[in-house]
Amino acid sequence: MINTLLRLSCLTLIIGWTINAAYAFEEDSLVVRKCIHCHAYDNGKLARISDLRTTPEEWTVIIDRMHRLHKMPLSASDMGDLLKGLCATQMLTPREADRVAYINLFNNPQTMETPANPDEEKLFTACVRCHSAAKIRSYRMSPAAWKKLRDFHLYMDPAIMYQMREMHWREEADKVLEWLGKEQPYQADWTAPQASPAGKWLVLGYEPGKGNYRGEASIVAQGDDEYTLAGTLDYTDGTSENFNGSATLYGGYALRTRTRHNGAATLGAYSFVDGTIRGEHQHEAPDFRTSSATWYPLNGESRVLRTTPAYLLSGEPTHVVVEGLDLPGIREKDVTVGNPDVEVLEVVSATPAAIELVLRYKGRAAAATTLHLKNLDADRLTLAPRIDYLRVTPATGRARVNGGVHYPAEGVQFEAIAWSSGADADDPADDLVLGPVPALFSLEEDATRPDDDDLMHLGAIESDGTYIPTGDYDSIPSRRYEIEGTGMVKVVAAYTRGNDHYSAAARLVVTVPDYIQRVR
Repeated sequence: MINTLLRLSCLTLIIGWTINAAYAFEEDSLVVRKCIHCHAYDNGKLARISDLRTTPEEWTVIIDRMHRLHKMPLSASDMGDLLKGLCATQMLTPREADRVAYINLFNNPQTMETPANPDEEKLFTACVRCHSAAKIRSYRMSPAAWKKLRDFHLYMDPAIMYQMREMHWREEADKVLEWLGKEQPYQADWTAPQASPAGKWLVLGYEPGKGNYRGEASIVAQGDDEYTLAGTLDYTDGTSENFNGSATLYGGYALRTRTRHNGAATLGAYSFVDGTIRGEHQHEAPDFRTSSATWYPLNGESRVLRTTPAYLLSGEPTHVVVEGLDLPGIREKDVTVGNPDVEVLEVVSATPAAIELVLRYKGRAAAATTLHLKNLDADRLTLAPRIDYLRVTPATGRARVNGGVHYPAEGVQFEAIAWSSGADADDPADDLVLGPVPALFSLEEDATRPDDDDLMHLGAIESDGTYIPTGDYDSIPSRRYEIEGTGMVKVVAAYTRGNDHYSAAARLVVTVPDYIQRVR
């Protein structure tokens, strides 16, 4: 629903909302005209509405709820206009929004939400049964507004007292909401920056299972915070994608894109802050691939932007690619490294877009250093004696079987990440993450019960770690209790580097379709 409604926003024809110097709602704005029937309006403020800030996605949920439950008239263009009007002042800051960005696209996110302290444990007990923690963290409200949520829940779901019967839910909710009023206060209206993302951009990104990519894109303003965009991406695996589509800018920084990559529909959620665009785009399920990227302005400034790989292992000559904008022509004498134990063996090639070097680390200690190209600093390099172990991410992947045309199968992309034990081999706290390695993936049975037969019904994983369920949400007569093609298996990654062999395991849980993605 969220993605569908956000797509509608591209149809907008702005119907007269403006924000005055005090960042209040003008009396003739669309927000006031739509909301004043239920929300009192006084001196540019709307009751309840002016007491909260949230994301474009959550404002979409709220507007949709007002339409469904309270019969607020809503056209396709109204949705886009209301979102823009609300996000101009009632928006999270970019830093606040970064914490919950993993649910912006909400296509089977694999982030494991865990409480960080006793107060958050109470939040998880009372609230993260029906909601994701990120949904709750997507709000900033006044203490009075937080307190009203308890009665709102009792009104919307009177059965909640029975569903939460193992606790005194009203009392627990009151304590949690009081804490949220202090932990996530409203603070101040959001002031939308006036910068525009229109222009030409260098795109540097990474996609698990495929690797790095580089491309260029152009963004053209269409007026009223609407844009068109197009570009090309070239992957290190030799493939390429052309993309084009449209985008909307909410609150001056939240850029939401709707594009087609080689004809396949994708949605993007980016943050346009400090002159760069950072975020991710995602292919629709079942082709669920997610790519993260940073877009840099093509403004003629010489810059080093990415170094791959970002680590050197002791004794190994390593091909390092430094990418950037308008990079200088260099020779070996123009390359210096902060650590004297790193030697420059060769400059293989040097273009304005990328410089390929061969470096070797002669030391034995774990450390960090900086690579210098004439007067330009590259990204920091991690120095490690060796790869000590792998970790597979996600540690527990969740996939969903096909539930029909509106609930396609949702898969998981696994990755193997190399780690070094750091200076103290007995202290995991100082272990160093090195980066992804091209491991080969397979599935094994994870016996959790007698006659466990999950493996034979869950299909196979691609060697690059891509898993997409092949079964439907339907009973299998040959299985005990005729259960569907769900279950839990091991995901095993195997990697060989020289004479060293590494392996690591994770878990894959294949479960039922997500018919209710989250309580709205």
